[in-house]
Amino acid sequence: MPIELTRRDALSALTAAGITSTAGCAGFSDRTADASPMETLVGVADVLYPSEVEVTEEFIETFMFGRITDKEVYRERLTAGIETLNELATNEFGSAFLGLAPDERVSLFEETALRSGDSVHDGGDIEQVNYHILDELLFAFYASPKGGELVGNPNPRGFPGGFGYNPGVTQ
Repeated sequence: MPIELTRRDALSALTAAGITSTAGCAGFSDRTADASPMETLVGVADVLYPSEVEVTEEFIETFMFGRITDKEVYRERLTAGIETLNELATNEFGSAFLGLAPDERVSLFEETALRSGDSVHDGGDIEQVNYHILDELLFAFYASPKGGELVGNPNPRGFPGGFGYNPGVTQ
């Protein structure tokens, strides 16, 4: 039975990141000719996360938009990252990312600088995809209790017993 990542898991990951409010975590559903950006982000997470994980739009949307500090800049970076990802997929396989077969999606990550290249906030196009999309999705997974447990860390940072946990006990 697959492990489903939920909104609650995303909120736990946000807490681990030190973010306690998800106010303004509005959807990212602007539709392009191919797919909505959120569908693409879920598709990317399907490649990045272990096969026993069922990625939900609710999880991705809650985490990604719970971290927003400047909505417009964040949307622009995500949109640009998705455009870069689709261009790369089209150049390599002749279709936008979501139009690729599952094995082609994996090959895209294995045969390009996605994940193997640098992650730079204001770097080149692929460096920004790595930073703003891939790193964020991976952090969301590993910072969630279910994701941490799958990789042998049932107490990720910020959770009782996790690395850096400080219960604030006073005597």
